[in-house]
Order: sequence, then C-alpha cells, then structure tokens
Amino acid sequence: MLQKIKLICIPYAGGNGYSFRDLQPFLGRHLDMVTLELPGRGKRITEPLLSDIHAMTDDLYRQVLPHIRSPYILYGHSMGAVLGNLLMHRLKKEWKTLPLHFFVTGCAAPVFNHQRKQRHLLPDEQLMAELKEMGGMPDALLEDLDLMEFFLPVIREDMKALECYRYQALEKYSTGITVITGTNEDISDAQTAGWAHESEKEVRILRYPGNHFFIFHQFQNIAMLIRDVALTPHHS
Repeated sequence: MLQKIKLICIPYAGGNGYSFRDLQPFLGRHLDMVTLELPGRGKRITEPLLSDIHAMTDDLYRQVLPHIRSPYILYGHSMGAVLGNLLMHRLKKEWKTLPLHFFVTGCAAPVFNHQRKQRHLLPDEQLMAELKEMGGMPDALLEDLDLMEFFLPVIREDMKALECYRYQALEKYSTGITVITGTNEDISDAQTAGWAHESEKEVRILRYPGNHFFIFHQFQNIAMLIRDVALTPHHS
C-alpha cells in the first residue's frame, strides 16, 4: 500500500489557506494537501501583517515542523516560491527532513530578486491595474471597493517583503526543483535557469501558456507532475 505524502503549499502575495483549493481535486488519494497561512488573512486575520521576508520564513518554519515527520513535497507560487526557497535553506541548516521535491511556479530565481519592480510603492489605482494585468484577481473583486480596501494592505505588505528582500547565496540543498513559468510572464530563460544556484540536484524548467497566474488554468497539469513525483519510488 502506498504511503500518503503531504503536499505543502505556500501562497503568493495576498494569498491565504484557500489559494490552492482548485488544485486539490486533481491530486488523487495518495496526496494530502496542506496550505500554510501567513498572519493577517484567512484563519489568522486578527494577527498583524508581516512585511519582512525573514520574519515570514520564521513563521512558516514553525508551521511546517509538525507536517514534515513523513515524506512531503513543497510547492510555492510567486512570493511563495521565494519563501519556499528560504524555508528549504532553513530546514537544511536545522538538519530537518527536506522534501522529496520542490515545485516552483511563476517566479524568477531568487538571485535575480533585485530586478523586481517596486510595486508596493504604487498608488492604489496603479497597484490595482498591475494586479488586473497579472491576472491574480477576478474583475468582480477588483471592482468591489470595500473588499479591495481589505485586500490591498495585505498585498502591499507582502509585496514590500518580497521586493525589499536582499538575496544572499546560501549552501545548496539536495532536493530537485521543477520550475514552471507562464509564456506571457516577464521572466527570462536566464532568470529561470538561476534556480540552479539553490540546489545541487537537477532543476527542470517548463513553460505553460498564460500570464503570471497561469496556474489557475493549469492545476490539472501541475497536479500530474506532483503525482508523478509522489508515485516514483526513487525520489529526486
């Protein structure tokens, strides 16, 4: 009988514990999905927001420890991928069990973080226009001013944490990485290849049609890749 494997997900800027719910139906019965949640949203809405990437990583590290006693896979989209990478390095440093594989979507390698646009400094209207272009939010939500009044500060603080993060090279971890970007994303081949700075194992690079939030239309394909890793006896 196959052992159940956990898929631990880390959301994008503004995301919460429900961000990957549409991925779940495609995972099959051998994978249990756990989505980590940062303060200031979802079930942790009463907690103050964090605007420092290292404080966020500390928070995720505490959350992840109970889930890594058995085999697991890590998956992060956009900011979640940067956080996932820092979490991987932290787990290695603390001699904790590393995941069977690390899936990254919608994210240039952290070594290129200094090239990010400083979106957190934009006025509300411009920030909302950027969000619309990225495809991360339904128009109905962007047009609901009351909801945006709640969401924008969360997104802004997350973007601040991500955009102010200064990359430092750390000792490589020994987990394979699959990097997937959208064909219409502003991420170059060199920026995806840069993930090789993080792992001593193979980095597989794929492109799927779409913009920064291509994942919403590709969850079935992403789930297939995750299932392949989960069902492979010799994990990378």
